[in-house]
Amino acid sequence: MDSKLPHTESSVQDQLLPKDSKLPPKPLPKKRPRLIVLGVILLTGLSLGGIYLSTNKPQKEAQNAKGKKNQVIPVTVATVTSRTVPIQLQAIGNVQASSTVQVTPQASGRITGVYFKKGQEVKKGQLLFTLDDRTQLAAIEQAQANLNKDIAQIEQARATLAKDLGQIEQAKATLEKDLETVKQLQANLAKDQAQAQFANNQDSRYSELYKQGAVSEDQAQQYAANSKISAATIQAGKNAIANAQAVVRGDRVAITNAQAVVRGDQAAIRNAQAVLMADQAALNNAKVQLSYTRIYAPISGRAGNILVYPGNVVQANSSTPLVTIVQIRPIQVSFSVPEVNLPEIQKHLENGKLRVDVNLNKTGKSESNISGVLSFVNNSVDNSTGTIQLIGDFDNRQGKLWPGQYVKATLTLAQEKNALVVPSQAVQNGPKGQFVFVVKPDLSIQNVPVEVISTVGGLNVVRQGLQVGDRVVTDGQANLTPKSKIKIKGEVKP
Repeated sequence: MDSKLPHTESSVQDQLLPKDSKLPPKPLPKKRPRLIVLGVILLTGLSLGGIYLSTNKPQKEAQNAKGKKNQVIPVTVATVTSRTVPIQLQAIGNVQASSTVQVTPQASGRITGVYFKKGQEVKKGQLLFTLDDRTQLAAIEQAQANLNKDIAQIEQARATLAKDLGQIEQAKATLEKDLETVKQLQANLAKDQAQAQFANNQDSRYSELYKQGAVSEDQAQQYAANSKISAATIQAGKNAIANAQAVVRGDRVAITNAQAVVRGDQAAIRNAQAVLMADQAALNNAKVQLSYTRIYAPISGRAGNILVYPGNVVQANSSTPLVTIVQIRPIQVSFSVPEVNLPEIQKHLENGKLRVDVNLNKTGKSESNISGVLSFVNNSVDNSTGTIQLIGDFDNRQGKLWPGQYVKATLTLAQEKNALVVPSQAVQNGPKGQFVFVVKPDLSIQNVPVEVISTVGGLNVVRQGLQVGDRVVTDGQANLTPKSKIKIKGEVKP
């Protein structure tokens, strides 16, 4: 109570005295030296505590390490064995359809029917859509009518040609007959000329004999008359031959004219046949256009979503497909491996086809594998990733592979004999790489570096660092130190 009175009196005085009145200042209490002493004591205590802790920490760690060193740690072990294992490359692959077809209309028209369901598996040649075909049917009827008319014209032209060919044959027969007549007349003329020559000679001889008085005048005149008759016969024969030759020339002109008519007939037939071919092509085109009104599946596969339904009008060669079909039997898996593996892949490909396995189970169980064959090695390396693309073909009979899926792909190159294998859980990763804990005969352990070249069925294939018969720790590694003692609680058979 006494310590508070001065403060109370001072406050009362401040309230009673005028504001301009002044009192002498009151000295402050002396508390600063007490605080300084208290701070020094606190700092000294903290320093002493830190020295104590830093002095005892190594001692505790040494005691803990000594306790662990003397501790027997239970572990599970496995024995290193040798066996024939496949040399494999593994990668993440992407399933892709062997082929993808977008079904688009090749004729314009209204869709009248859809004969499948979306997501359904369809067979090649199966009817998918139908279009209104009335326009195409009318075009076929028109083309067929034109074709029939052309066929009739050709038949008529052929009949005319046959008639004109008959006239040529008749003209040729007449020509042959007239030529025979000319020959006969020429033969008669030759005989008449011989007779005329004989008669002329007789006339000359009997004329001389008459002059000599050896024959009578009647005899001389008779032979002179015979000579004149022979000369007249020769002239008549020549005239007959000339007439016959004129007839022959007329026959030949008739044949030439008939042949010209035949050539005209043949040209008419060719023209009619050309028209027929054009109309036949028009008919075929109309039939093709009619076939476009029935749309069939171009490949076997699984149909996607139906994009256009009955009642809609589609245009020929439209960019919008009616449906997309993907072939899933067979199917392909695309994956990439580092380009450094390319020479080995090429080497093993020379010996035959390489097997590719894909696994759909995330656990990697072998019973989930689906086997195929390597069918494609890309012709160039992807410079951006340093990988080469590979593709495997799978028959996919059970339909487990689906386009767009991601799977684990394993390419088997060859089989390596007498390879050292250990369970995968035995291999640990350390700052200097992979290692295993090897059990010594005295049940201590040794840290042994290893080089793992592949993993097959839960087993790691090691290239160096171990021997057949070595025992390695597969469980309990977290509690081991380089000089730990162990107790084997179980053994795993690799």
